[in-house]
Amino acid sequence: MDQLDSGEVLRQLEGLIAFRAILPAQKWLVLDVVRRERNQARLSEIAYKLQGLAETVGIPSLLAHVEDSDCSLVLVSSDGIVLGLDGTLTATIRLRDAHGVETRVVLRAKAGGGVEVVQPSDKGSAPPSPARSLDETEDRIRLVTALAREHLSAPAAEEFLAMLRPALRLVHAGEDDRVIAQLGGLPTLPINSWPVWDGHGPLSHVLSFDCAPVAELLPELGIPHEGRLTFFYFDGAYDDYRSIVGTWDPSTSPGFHVLHLHPENSRAHITDAATPVRPGLTPFAPVALAAVRTLTWPAHETPMAGALWMKHGLVDVGSARPSEPVRALYDALWKLPGGGYDTHQIGGHPCPQQGPVEMEVEQLRRGLGGEPFAWDDPEVRSAASTWQLLLQVASDDDADMMWGDVGQLYYLASDVERPGEALFTWQCG
Repeated sequence: MDQLDSGEVLRQLEGLIAFRAILPAQKWLVLDVVRRERNQARLSEIAYKLQGLAETVGIPSLLAHVEDSDCSLVLVSSDGIVLGLDGTLTATIRLRDAHGVETRVVLRAKAGGGVEVVQPSDKGSAPPSPARSLDETEDRIRLVTALAREHLSAPAAEEFLAMLRPALRLVHAGEDDRVIAQLGGLPTLPINSWPVWDGHGPLSHVLSFDCAPVAELLPELGIPHEGRLTFFYFDGAYDDYRSIVGTWDPSTSPGFHVLHLHPENSRAHITDAATPVRPGLTPFAPVALAAVRTLTWPAHETPMAGALWMKHGLVDVGSARPSEPVRALYDALWKLPGGGYDTHQIGGHPCPQQGPVEMEVEQLRRGLGGEPFAWDDPEVRSAASTWQLLLQVASDDDADMMWGDVGQLYYLASDVERPGEALFTWQCG
């Protein structure tokens, strides 16, 4: 090993840097070499040269940047660059991108040969992520149809099934999944555009997604095909929970915000790294999300569902409360995967934890406009039915998100072609 030509080591290291073309695009890297060989002096030299090569080929170290700004966009570590007795270099590298997705690759450079990618062993590996199915619509319609026909009359079941809406259920992305959204972390914003609630403080970044892939996977939603949507909420942590955002108080509406960044304002060159967090605000941990196309149903208390129950006599005598067959249907629906209160979701019907969220945002709209509101007003209930869910965000341990008592956030739009005008509510159990 001591006789290995230093020029050959350098050449192999140059080849190893080619991993940047194999993995997803990475603009920033932090290299942390764990030295495992006995010859510590030689491996220290290798690590030094590797870092220098990384900078030479345009993969700058972010170590100083991270220390100065607390902006850890991308973390990269190595399980070791192992220098074999035959001069072979093997590197196992893990990268975590700005979305929180982790990628692992093993590269090997043989003395006098090229660089090859070595697939990691499958022994003991976790089963494939359910996200890779991408579309559960067929299974969903089969299960929901069977349940509806089991618990409702044939006419009521068919009308209920006609109200189903497609949606994208967002799940934590696995290594091979297509990332569709970023939960938490830091967004990429134009200069001076981070939303602030005057007198209270900056809002927290909740989630971002590019419109094009969402519009491709869920064309029924009808959102613009260009730009990026970035969702914010003042969760109270900034001012020690003295301020609460709620639909009952229209003056708190600056505590939520949806930015529709058009293409000219959402390209990476505006800020090559994520926008630094506002002073005093701790960002949520970043989590990459993949999308599963699915079907959703209206909550049983929504105005549209309520009209169906009344039409078919599926309410308890003397009240508007759904009768036992409806309650049994929903008990079965909640047991389906992704049918409960802990789901991130784009489009479709929201899953409320209390009353209909459509009624709550209609209450807020009327409060902002000075219009009368009454929960039992038929005109109010009709208007509430026009609201469309843009985004639902559940509490999430991996992102350090907790909305009240394991609650959810809801962003709804009356015109999905103008998502920046969306209104907001939240609920918890």
